[in-house]
Amino acid sequence: MIQKLKPIKYQLEGIELMVKFGSCIQADDMGLGKTMQTILTIEKLQSYPCLIICPASLKLNWEIEISKWSDKRGMILNDSIKNTFPLLYKAGISDYFIVNYESLSKYFVHSKPNRKDFRLDDIVFNEYRNFFKSVIVDESHRVKDVKSLQSKLTAGICMGADKNVFLLSGTPTLNTVLDLAPQLYIAKKIHHFGGYTKFISDYKDADIDKLSLLHKKHIKTSMIRREKKDVAGLPKKTRQVIYVDIDNRTEYNAAVKDLASYLKEYRGKTDSEVRRSMRGEVMVRVGILKQLSGIGKVNAVKEHIQNLHEQGEKVILFGENIDVLESFKTMKNTVSIVGGMSSESKQYSINKFQTDKITNLIVCSLKAAGVGVTLTAGRIVSFIQQGWHPAIMNQAEDRGHRLGQEKEVHCLYYIGKNTIDEHIYNIIEKKRKTSNAITGTTEDIEWAVIDEVIDLILNENDN
Repeated sequence: MIQKLKPIKYQLEGIELMVKFGSCIQADDMGLGKTMQTILTIEKLQSYPCLIICPASLKLNWEIEISKWSDKRGMILNDSIKNTFPLLYKAGISDYFIVNYESLSKYFVHSKPNRKDFRLDDIVFNEYRNFFKSVIVDESHRVKDVKSLQSKLTAGICMGADKNVFLLSGTPTLNTVLDLAPQLYIAKKIHHFGGYTKFISDYKDADIDKLSLLHKKHIKTSMIRREKKDVAGLPKKTRQVIYVDIDNRTEYNAAVKDLASYLKEYRGKTDSEVRRSMRGEVMVRVGILKQLSGIGKVNAVKEHIQNLHEQGEKVILFGENIDVLESFKTMKNTVSIVGGMSSESKQYSINKFQTDKITNLIVCSLKAAGVGVTLTAGRIVSFIQQGWHPAIMNQAEDRGHRLGQEKEVHCLYYIGKNTIDEHIYNIIEKKRKTSNAITGTTEDIEWAVIDEVIDLILNENDN
């Protein structure tokens, strides 16, 4: 497989360190390529089969990243392959298997006590626990509580002297340094610190000097940690695509079929004036497709945003349709800037997000908050829906990336797999590179993008 991208110097250094460690915590800052470095480490170690444990909202993204960075295939565990996935590995169909934290019991546990205070030793795992040669634990701060079920299950699955175990988290210590103890145990590195009990005893009330020595020991024995500010040549604003599967696929596919039928009629018109008069209907129908994709992503995006909150991040979320954005207002500590709000209400939301430490999500419509708003309290600018013009997206990104921002801004695009999102994102990215040369009215530019989307939809439905 020809890779579109290649790791750069600091990423290659990270891969070499991970290979050297064999198992470790990969704690690079968000946007530095933890996922890619880990996949390439597994490739270099040839440590198959590999199990990837991650939040449900990231399963599809891991599947895509595996195909991007290796010639192997990732497969999400489901009921249809619950007892046959080892055969799929032996047949050469898949080398990576992906599961979310909540499903670990289903696939790897034979039995466990029906009480809350049981120990790891009380869990009876099935034979599949020993099937894997390597385990990747994504967003590993989720296993910082040694008493939680998912921590116990993850620890049990990662056991084995010959297993390569890599824990990924940009913030492995969310509350205290003691959060590291369970993660070091799972990564099989706790012995460098005298064992679990001694680690807790030594660092429970550690002062700054002792914590500094701890950090140095981590870097030497068990952890990779680079921040964006430490990586030379890295842009102050980075973009990342998070692929998710929509949960209203049947409804979405029906809308695609309906749109394709109408577009064939539109394409069949030879009179340019007639075709121009149909533009409005085409745009409405394409807009419905964008709306359905947005609705279908809500649950996955909520989970991912909650994960970002757990890492201490404030998040700016942009979208277009009010019913998509309304779904996020039920999340705790959320404010919004949407159409129809008074200037006083908008300013209240801005001030609350900017100054209140607890307020960690601001939900914004591209029209109401895409320009003239400063939201530098958050370094995560995310999009559940996209506009039609690169300038619109650049302006929205720059609500966080502007004067007063002290951190590097990371832009997340939540893209529905096999939806109109992919077409729009790819076209917008292409036009970003030529946007300075694009001339015409905003309506003409918007239609030019829609016209390309129409061609892609028609081509897909002709095949």
